[in-house]
Amino acid sequence: MTEVLYTPSREQALTTNAWAFLHWLRLVRQVELPDWNSLQRWSASDPTAFAGSIAEFAGLSAPSLRLARRAGPREGLVLRPHRAARLALTLQECLAPASHLRSDIARLLTRDWPVEALIKPVAELLLHADVRPDDRLVVTGSSWPWLAALLAGTTVIVASPSDLMDTAQEECATILVASAGVLANAAFPRPGRRYQLPELRTIVATGGPLSPEGRRRIYTWVKADVMLLARSGDTFWGNPLEPVLALQGGAPAFFMPPAATPARR
Repeated sequence: MTEVLYTPSREQALTTNAWAFLHWLRLVRQVELPDWNSLQRWSASDPTAFAGSIAEFAGLSAPSLRLARRAGPREGLVLRPHRAARLALTLQECLAPASHLRSDIARLLTRDWPVEALIKPVAELLLHADVRPDDRLVVTGSSWPWLAALLAGTTVIVASPSDLMDTAQEECATILVASAGVLANAAFPRPGRRYQLPELRTIVATGGPLSPEGRRRIYTWVKADVMLLARSGDTFWGNPLEPVLALQGGAPAFFMPPAATPARR
């Protein structure tokens, strides 16, 4: 039997976006799906219905929109380059981003996105990563698709890999996104130093999952009560409704047929 590293409580599961979406589908669309696996299979077997449901559930009603669709004075985007000053843009400022932003980020913010191009990233952010409006999402590496969390009103903090844990602590991160290699390094014990991450709810490893030993280290040296997920291309490892395993099986992402499920790692 595979070792269980963490099991979300019933209350935690019932407060996820995934559970809310399943409940919404039952009440609004009369689609009865009992669990995560059935949701994934439905997304592959009826992609049009799944896409339409995600668009309605997420409030993506306009033909096209910008990522920072919610104006306001609250922080929307924070840049934390290594050993450099903190740069914060409000949600209002993200609608007309400053010219000194990194070109890749500026292009994503100033582009008008057709809704159909946002369905898959929004589904992954809302349902798999469980992104919420009051979250503070710290990400290293590529800012896509994580910058699309701005659509939900989430604050996105782009950090340097070398400062990942310091940034997560200082920014009161609720979601942490980094490559498996960066997370494995962060999970090694530092004598006399344990990070304080009381708000951290979810960690997402990109490029695939950590090794079983690396996953155990996350729970020993980073945080004992955190949902550890992974994603790479068209594969998810774990979901916010089920226990985290030391040896997590991969599953197809949304819209992918079940036959695409890879072997266990």
